[in-house]
Amino acid sequence: MIRNAKGRKFPYDSEEEAFAELAGHGEGATVRTRDVYRALFITRSVDGWKQVPDPRD
Repeated sequence: MIRNAKGRKFPYDSEEEAFAELAGHGEGATVRTRDVYRALFITRSVDGWKQVPDPRD
């Protein structure tokens, strides 16, 4: 997910896809990810959303 400086969230399927689109969301936008587990028909987050450091830096 990308979260811009205004707090708006944009979902993406992968970190790579989100980092490719990051520049288009303006200054202050960050990529965030979370670990989830699935049990039957329920998807739960383990620790919530965490900011991912940019691998290009």
